[in-house]
Amino acid sequence: MAEALSHTDDRPRSVVSYSVGMLWLVAWRNIFRNKRRTWLTVTAIVFSCFLVSGLRSYQVGMYKQLAEISTEQYPGHADVIHVDYEDDQKLEQTILGATELMRSIEEIPMVEVAAPRVMATALFSVDERSFGGMLLGVDFAKETDHFTFFNALGEGVLPVDENDVVVGEVMARNLGIGVGDEIVVLGSQKEGGIAALVLSVSGIFASGNIQYDRAFTFVRLSTAQEEFGLGDEVHALTLILMDIDYVDQAVAMVSEVLPDDRVVRGWPDIVPEIYQGIQADDIGGLAMMALIMLLTLFSIANTFSMMVFERTREFGMLLSLGMRPWAIVRQVQFEAMGIWLIGSVIATVLNVGVTYLGVTVGVPIPAEVNEMVKGYYFVFPERFYPAFSWGSVVAAPLIFLVGIQIAAFLGSIKILWLEPVAAMRSD
Repeated sequence: MAEALSHTDDRPRSVVSYSVGMLWLVAWRNIFRNKRRTWLTVTAIVFSCFLVSGLRSYQVGMYKQLAEISTEQYPGHADVIHVDYEDDQKLEQTILGATELMRSIEEIPMVEVAAPRVMATALFSVDERSFGGMLLGVDFAKETDHFTFFNALGEGVLPVDENDVVVGEVMARNLGIGVGDEIVVLGSQKEGGIAALVLSVSGIFASGNIQYDRAFTFVRLSTAQEEFGLGDEVHALTLILMDIDYVDQAVAMVSEVLPDDRVVRGWPDIVPEIYQGIQADDIGGLAMMALIMLLTLFSIANTFSMMVFERTREFGMLLSLGMRPWAIVRQVQFEAMGIWLIGSVIATVLNVGVTYLGVTVGVPIPAEVNEMVKGYYFVFPERFYPAFSWGSVVAAPLIFLVGIQIAAFLGSIKILWLEPVAAMRSD
């Protein structure tokens, strides 16, 4: 006997761990006592998690594509301008030493390319017809490689000669000109002289944006710099980044290499109407997702309240056997966690599968949609692709984990006031 006692494990036993383990086992058994109610609750969780997480992935992916399409047509992901140019847009507000600054910016790892642009207002005349517009001098090699604007070239070719010009289809129609015709351009030089050019129309573009098509004309960068007396000066260095998602970081890095009279802007400042539209839609989408989750959690709270009502006699018996009310509440919490676990696993598998399918195949966009947005800064692609991230996949299940615990607690809180005898007599 003494030998047996000496081998007895006299270490303190973890009563809390034992109780939690027992409560979890009992809770897991209770989950499937009413299979219909359990699977209806699981279905609600799966539907809500799948809808919220899946829609969020597609929503974020759509926003990124819209931003890329809108900025890569013409405005760019970011740009560098004279500090006063945004407000005044005067010809003399230029970036000095543009070539050296452009090289410095392109050495920044997050910047893919910096495209120089000269922008000057001018008068365009053909015979008796005259219209005001904007003459832009650009590096066509960089523009065609990194921007999509000249994909809309409907007629002719891009300028190959110093005296070639590309005009918008609305301006060409207003002036009554076509490819091969000549156009007279009058403007002011930086030092106050007269800039006069006779240009030959080499091409006509149709961007879909009426403002561009009516006012924009493009010549080679060297032509604009020479005629407007700018030398190695430009009005903007338009940037394309490696990833548009990191525009704020790129703006911060570019600003470090700029002199005091230069400023860098991200695309939200360049095209605020598009950024604000995306933000407004994002807020509306998040509000709708929050409403879906809230309604689902109210439904789950009602389910647990009904469950407690149906099991009042069982809880009364447990209380009469000495089980504490808070232990019963914890058991109900474990039952809620078990139901959440089943629903979350199913929803996560579905979300990963559907999002992966979207990433590889995409969602086709009807051609009619582009007719609806004609005249804006962009055209929709043939397909949209979601942005897959584990954050968006697991966010909704984690929110539901907290929500369902609160819902279960609210539904089971009346257990704390149950009288064992009265509860056992309930029908």
